[in-house]
Amino acid sequence: MVDTAMTAIIEQENTYTSGVYSKRPVAIVRGSGAVVWDAEGREYIDCMAGHGVANIGHGRSEVASALAAQAQRLVTCSETLYNDVRANLLQRLVSLLPDGLSRVFLCNSGAEAVEGAFKFARLVTGRTNIIATLRGFHGRSMGALSATWEPHYREPFAPLLPGVSHIRYNNLEAAEAAINDQTAAVIVELVQGEGGVHVATQEFITGLARLCRERGALLIVDEIQTGFGRTGSLFASEQYGVQPDILCLAKALGGGVPMGAICLGTRAIESGRIGKGVHGSTFGGNPLACAAALATLDVIEREELPARAARRGAYALERLQAIHSPLIRQVRGKGLLLGIELTKRAQPYLEKLLERGVIALPAGPNVIRLLPPLVITEEQLAHVLDVIEEVLTGGRSEHSTSPLPREESSNDAEAVLLYNMLTIPSYSSQEGALAHYLAEQARTFGLHAYVDEAGNFVASTHAAYGGQTDEAAPETTPIVMLGHMDTVHGNIPVRLEDGILYGRGAVDAKGPLAAFVCATARLAQSGNLARPVIVVGAVEEESATSKGARAVVNRYRPEACVIGEPSGSQGVTIGYKGRLLIHGRVVRPLSHSAGPQQSSNEDATAFWERVRQHAAEWNKQHAGNSPFASLMPSLRSINSQQDGLEEQTSFMIGYRLPPNFDIAELREKLGRWAYEDDIQLSFTGEEATFQTTRTTPLARAFNVAIRATGEQPVFKYKTGTSDMNVVGPTWGQNIVAYGPGDSRLDHTPQEHIRIAEYHHAIDVLERVLRQLAVQGERTR
Repeated sequence: MVDTAMTAIIEQENTYTSGVYSKRPVAIVRGSGAVVWDAEGREYIDCMAGHGVANIGHGRSEVASALAAQAQRLVTCSETLYNDVRANLLQRLVSLLPDGLSRVFLCNSGAEAVEGAFKFARLVTGRTNIIATLRGFHGRSMGALSATWEPHYREPFAPLLPGVSHIRYNNLEAAEAAINDQTAAVIVELVQGEGGVHVATQEFITGLARLCRERGALLIVDEIQTGFGRTGSLFASEQYGVQPDILCLAKALGGGVPMGAICLGTRAIESGRIGKGVHGSTFGGNPLACAAALATLDVIEREELPARAARRGAYALERLQAIHSPLIRQVRGKGLLLGIELTKRAQPYLEKLLERGVIALPAGPNVIRLLPPLVITEEQLAHVLDVIEEVLTGGRSEHSTSPLPREESSNDAEAVLLYNMLTIPSYSSQEGALAHYLAEQARTFGLHAYVDEAGNFVASTHAAYGGQTDEAAPETTPIVMLGHMDTVHGNIPVRLEDGILYGRGAVDAKGPLAAFVCATARLAQSGNLARPVIVVGAVEEESATSKGARAVVNRYRPEACVIGEPSGSQGVTIGYKGRLLIHGRVVRPLSHSAGPQQSSNEDATAFWERVRQHAAEWNKQHAGNSPFASLMPSLRSINSQQDGLEEQTSFMIGYRLPPNFDIAELREKLGRWAYEDDIQLSFTGEEATFQTTRTTPLARAFNVAIRATGEQPVFKYKTGTSDMNVVGPTWGQNIVAYGPGDSRLDHTPQEHIRIAEYHHAIDVLERVLRQLAVQGERTR
């Protein structure tokens, strides 16, 4: 099942939006600091920051409080009237600006700031021509677009503003040849962001300022992206010792609220030509945005974000420049505005970063741009750099804190495989990065591997089962080892302590899946296989539909199947309970809490109590003391809301079902109760119980293999569900679930696996596969 919330948002936007944006398939709904979350709860480190807007980070309570308080006082006030909040912001801004900038026009965006700057420059000088730079970006409105260099932005809208020309960046000779008595202004970015993260030289900026003064042109410095701490000082102009005649600001000024500013210097003001009525803005300087800007400036100063950006940026630049990869042509930047120029197109690598939980930007076709919030922590930034190094080198970062050895001996390589798997987030329907990583690693282990149309990772000892090939499938039926890649949400830092490896998915179910790959690789290296072995890392096992397993259930007819689930390296699971999910909704007219009517919450909990009581009575009659034979309902969630007229309560109940249970009868009973109580119900996730026996050929093979390692096998029935419930009815009884790890740690904050147990499981699996595949024994 595709994630419903994410899909709904994406489809809704695609239906009604203009279509001018190329969107990534992620719906962001929440943020805090340098982290954002999508509609399905997946976490990302945000190195986009709204194209440099969120310098102080997301979810700042200071900005939210300022907005809430101001919204209750006054939202809008035209600049034809005076306003207290605006007056405070203007004074505060001027106190922070580089020397000589003493007047400010407030607007709503960077493009508006550039448009106004051009108008003021023409007005002040009486000239018409504007000089910009190659690779410069100044906005997409008609005047700003005229100064933007990239042809694919400009050409569809030609003819643009006349009199705008472009010179080479960092080329003072070109500037000297171009600036003349018709030049109103030269506009320049001190770091070109959109154009590829190119940093201006001191010589170029100093010379440009001198030429403008000598020839009567104004110097417009565009700090829309570099302003408010981004480059390591409050304004990048400070680092160059330059005094702009006009300074354009926007992006980070409002803390996320749209706001821009045109800051005017002495030459512009003393011209006497900027008078009443020459420019205006309906929303410019509105009290709401001014309140947000004041709160933002408070945070920037209090938390010393420019100095933090300088420190973090120097560290990041050093780390990036130390990466050895043929993909990297050059690394450059200033503060936390960084660019990695590649020898290939950047888009595929931006997609890989996104899959691994890092949102970054392009800067032209082959540059990865990093613009994280300035509040990013050392740990978050180090993780981003680790992920970038892994993506650009195709391996684990040399700076990873993993204490695992990197030698090429068998056990070390097997442990490193599991460690790296844990570092790659793979929440349900977000397993792409892990699938491709596993395919790459499986091939290095000597297996044939690919990612199928459902997103499953598939590896095999035989080419016919391991990708697109003309090789005919062997006549013998394969052994399938079916694990899953997805995990529940919640990050657990990956670390190895005293032989114990911690991380989300260590138990459920990356440990078992890694063991499958390693055991199969050992087998493939030995040759002499009479039967193919196929490893499948399925997607979406944690969802109610087990999409990945359903995609392969009709593809293979295996001789035997091992399901990858933690049973402990001595344990073999031969049965899983069934499942049914009930989604309920109660709608009631809103009534006073002191009145006699039952609320929707009370009706929902009464329904749950009825469900619980029914299960208790059923178990008394049928189950005895056996958990596997019992009917087990649980209240998974309950939420309520009201709009002043109605109150609504939604809830979800999950059932674990015993063998031979009549699911249809249960659905009918629940539906009848819901009808009686005026409750809306729907059912999903239905799976029947599946169990086999310890006498099957596969179970006997595990019995022999575990005993051969000096341990005693334990056969188990589990009260949960797994992909055994999906494939078992089609693939038959010769099936078990096996894998290292303590299943009681599934989905907990303490999830971990003992490395020794992981290696023991690989040994057991190798022995089982040798019995079934190498010797070619009949297993049915």
